[in-house]
Amino acid sequence: MTTFAAYIITMTFLSIISYIEFIDRELLFLINGAHTPLTDNLFWTATRTASWIPFYILAIFAIWYCYRQKAWRVVLLVILAVCVSDIVSSGIIKPLVHRPRPTHTPELFDRLRFFVRPNGKVYYGGVNSFPSSHAANSTTVAMLLFASLRDSVGKKWPLVLCLASYVLLFSYTRPYLGVHYPSDILMGWLVGLTVSMLIVFWARRTLLAPPLQRGFSA
Repeated sequence: MTTFAAYIITMTFLSIISYIEFIDRELLFLINGAHTPLTDNLFWTATRTASWIPFYILAIFAIWYCYRQKAWRVVLLVILAVCVSDIVSSGIIKPLVHRPRPTHTPELFDRLRFFVRPNGKVYYGGVNSFPSSHAANSTTVAMLLFASLRDSVGKKWPLVLCLASYVLLFSYTRPYLGVHYPSDILMGWLVGLTVSMLIVFWARRTLLAPPLQRGFSA
């Protein structure tokens, strides 16, 4: 009886995993297949970190405006958080899980649309897929910016809208270009959220806390 119950539980678990994987792939095909020349140009531009330099400059200016001479500590904290997020997602989880990207999975090739870059070369991305470092790092940046700026703005919803749009657009480009599954994005958001919360928790209890007292208080 015990063996039979274990068998039923195992098969049920495997069926659930299989169904989740099926949904994950179908969502990928849906996002990846909905393309136009306009969105191709838009999302290829948006997926490149260099395209967001004006946004990062604006964020640094906002931090400087709120913290003045102590702003460099906040900027360093954001950089530290992104480094940790990238190490966790790209340096630890990806090699451990070793999930190939859709562009490196032959059984998906008949339904996957490969993006051709402006230079004529096909964009494959890296090798490992899970989780998305784009999603993890952008979430980390957004959470740290929100934590540091939330008490310095009158209404919070414009800040939330701006940061959420940044994360969603930056993340959406990955399955659109066919280099990540939607589940990679979800896990990336979770990694970014976890890292940013731990960094904020640490910052409030170290020498970084005094200049961040206003923005990082509960």
